[in-house]
Amino acid sequence: MLNLMRFMLFFLLLQVGAATAATSLLAAEGRVLVFGRAQDDPVRAIRDRQEFVDYMAKKMAHVGISSGKILVVDNLHLLSNAIKEKKVDLFHDSPVPTMVLARQTGAIPILRQWKYGEAEYESVILARKGSGIENLPDLEGKVLGFDEPHSTSAHVVPRMLLTEKKMKLVHVKSTGAAKPKAVGYVFGSDGSAVNLLITGRVDAAATSLREYEELRPEIRDSLKIVGKTMSVPRQLIAVRKDLDPKLVKALREVLLAMDSDPEGQQVLKRQQRSTKIDEIPPSAMQQLRSIERFVFSMPEKVNSW
Repeated sequence: MLNLMRFMLFFLLLQVGAATAATSLLAAEGRVLVFGRAQDDPVRAIRDRQEFVDYMAKKMAHVGISSGKILVVDNLHLLSNAIKEKKVDLFHDSPVPTMVLARQTGAIPILRQWKYGEAEYESVILARKGSGIENLPDLEGKVLGFDEPHSTSAHVVPRMLLTEKKMKLVHVKSTGAAKPKAVGYVFGSDGSAVNLLITGRVDAAATSLREYEELRPEIRDSLKIVGKTMSVPRQLIAVRKDLDPKLVKALREVLLAMDSDPEGQQVLKRQQRSTKIDEIPPSAMQQLRSIERFVFSMPEKVNSW
């Protein structure tokens, strides 16, 4: 009887060991959640978002997610390819890059992220005080500075405003090449449009209202707002179109609950000072579709972004 009990105990331990090994193997082979990012500084991109991605992955363990990683590429064209090749599951960005990727890949915006605590933001067009530019029509014959072409706040939305006002825009090669009866424009690099303005190389510049308000007081006081745009979602979270609906559902639940979870609140705070993630209002979705149509009607080649 004693030997029989020892054999049964040994057999039970074998079963437990096998189950533990199978569980470990399953965890090791679990699905990785891949977050995509187009940025020319991969170290910064990963540093700024890894905790955010890790949080999502941990909270999605019940649907088979074992870990999260970030795939960083140089530009939107490469990110578009990665999404189409199913190498990326989700991404976040401002409206213009998101809608470009939506058009190119079928990616679906599912939620809005309150970056810097803002649900929405708006853009402004600035001129120097004493320049004689008081309103948008005064920009005719002048040169306007934009940031990079895919910038929502410092190019596309301000450009939409001017187009709605029936103003003609002409891309010029230099900051001094103004065209009569048209608004000349030049592109700078990220964050440079206001620098072009305050150093006198352009007559006006586009930027976000928040960026204008955060300028040093002596610089801000030397400028004035001559135009203001509509408000658009601050940041969007999108998934690739063929992502498993079970994962999309779990992802939405995790993200929508972050601001009510103490750990989630801290992760959000360290993720570009975000405060919450919520649903995209229907009115905002209409704006996004308008932005998408406008972007793909522009003469610039979106595929080069």
